[in-house]
Amino acid sequence: MILVGQFDSPFVRRTAVAMNHHGIAFERKLLSVFKDFDEMLEYNPLGKVPVVVLDNGESIFDSRMIIDHIEQGASADKRLFPLEPEARRNVMRIEAVAIGLAEKAYERGIEYARRNPDKIDEAWSERLKKQIFSALHWLEALKPDPWICGDSLTQADITCAIAMTYIREKQQVSLSKGDFPKLDAHCDYCESLPVFKASAYSAAEADSSGWLPRSR
Repeated sequence: MILVGQFDSPFVRRTAVAMNHHGIAFERKLLSVFKDFDEMLEYNPLGKVPVVVLDNGESIFDSRMIIDHIEQGASADKRLFPLEPEARRNVMRIEAVAIGLAEKAYERGIEYARRNPDKIDEAWSERLKKQIFSALHWLEALKPDPWICGDSLTQADITCAIAMTYIREKQQVSLSKGDFPKLDAHCDYCESLPVFKASAYSAAEADSSGWLPRSR
């Protein structure tokens, strides 16, 4: 398998960590949605990451679709989404908020990284900030210790921790260490796990991605 994308993307990382968890070996093709956009369109008609190219040449895209694919046939003790309906809904509910958190952080970053200063929509940026902090407070109230729900790693943990790392690294909003202590501890714990370390956030890839126009 080939995983297309960079490890400054929370969506690529959450896919990679899930693949690591399931013991799925993959190569990586380093393409950026900014500087390599035209080539990305050859893999995904929207030019978005992640994309996984299967061994038969088929491409599947969107992290939800990829993770659903790799979860098929997984044993119950390895699944990142429980089979029991109520537990599954709970994991999916938390995952949805964590994905949204990453998406809103990304959108807010675009306002400052890609737009000319006189074109920034401050009202929209403030709305995004409110959404980010609303999600952070909601997740903090779950008090992960060490897991965010249940007694083992789930996709809720993966997505939440990776979203936190993304916000820390890309500095989309200003967070102090004591603002969200439970989420900080949860993020630190998850990022210390081998399945996370094997696909760690890459500042080098972020710097060369074209995220900032000066790096193109």
